[in-house]
Amino acid sequence: MQSTIKPGDVVARGSVPLEPEIDTLVRRACFTLAAPALVDFRVSPDEIVAHLTTAGLSVANRAERVLQNLDGVAHAVACIRGDARAWAELVNRHGWCLERAVMDRHGAEGGLAARRFWGEVRLGTLGAPDDRVRDDGWPYPRLQWYAGLRPLRHWLADRLFGGIEARIESSHRERLDSLQAPHSLVDSAASAASAT
Repeated sequence: MQSTIKPGDVVARGSVPLEPEIDTLVRRACFTLAAPALVDFRVSPDEIVAHLTTAGLSVANRAERVLQNLDGVAHAVACIRGDARAWAELVNRHGWCLERAVMDRHGAEGGLAARRFWGEVRLGTLGAPDDRVRDDGWPYPRLQWYAGLRPLRHWLADRLFGGIEARIESSHRERLDSLQAPHSLVDSAASAASAT
């Protein structure tokens, strides 16, 4: 039996405990790496482990990559807690480069989408119920999904560009669905010939 996920379907992520050796590595790294966000936002090793458990790190390949991105994980945890300074720094640190990248590819519309993106991430992370979706049917991006397997900036860029592509596809699908009876030049010429 084949399962398909459609826009609007919310995929529930279950909490699977980290393997003991990964848990130990992460906790040890919290004390030895001294990632700036851990100190700045007072994120505890327990919060990091709880976040990674919820984000599904235990089922990912190469889970040791999280050690390279521990600062991003700590930053995400602070944002999930609702720390206003963490949110401001997230946008200040990553907003300009994401906006520039999306404008290079999608022009002014991309710039508007980049600005709207931060509100969507905040709503998805702090406020939207699990079953609430964007106007195009896709779920709001949530920092709870960030498992630290790559830099936070790259993860955010994927959500931003993916959201833009989803909107483009949705509007294209709506245009195709709105065509009641497709017409072509051949059909128009045949109709004109039969009318005379």
